[in-house]
Amino acid sequence: MAAASSGPVAFPCWRRRSDRPATFLRSLALLLVAAATACAPDAWRPDSRFDAFLDQVQDRCGNLDVGSRRIGANLIQGPDSYFLDLTSRYFHREISLENYADALAGTFSSDPGSAGIRCILAVPRSSDPMPMPPALLQ
Repeated sequence: MAAASSGPVAFPCWRRRSDRPATFLRSLALLLVAAATACAPDAWRPDSRFDAFLDQVQDRCGNLDVGSRRIGANLIQGPDSYFLDLTSRYFHREISLENYADALAGTFSSDPGSAGIRCILAVPRSSDPMPMPPALLQ
């Protein structure tokens, strides 16, 4: 009777286990890259202009509501990541005023003309040096 070999043929599960970490690490790396590229411009680096804009929104509109959510307590101080991402895109002129108002209203079950949304839209964004071309705002 032949002696059993202690190589990979005798223990095929060794081979499969060693492949799993590489696949997992590749999948994790792809997930992290996808998450980082999907975020707003200020999501991974400081943006003092956007922070100043949020401070103004907090000061002027912090006691108003968008749907059932208070702008200051729930959306900025919470913080609500969707609200911050959407507001960043609005601030950096990646989406139009109308698209921003509609997205907020749809997400938080509000009216695009509600007092809270109108207040946010009234906060000036003039400090942003790179406005979106008017043709792209449609």
